[in-house]
Amino acid sequence: MSQLTTDQLVTITEFLSIVIGIAITWAVYYGSERAELPGEATIPDPSIADDMASDTRGRTLG
Repeated sequence: MSQLTTDQLVTITEFLSIVIGIAITWAVYYGSERAELPGEATIPDPSIADDMASDTRGRTLG
């Protein structure tokens, strides 16, 4: 059987939940200052032709 009491198990669970929440929050926001926000995208020069190859890197729906 476990050497921990019910109160100790609840305390450990609360602590681990808080730590996991902080870790998830950090993972979501880490590097977010480099994200391109709406309205900050550069306008391409119209005198330069578009690339003929599609950029397939990044997120996809498939």
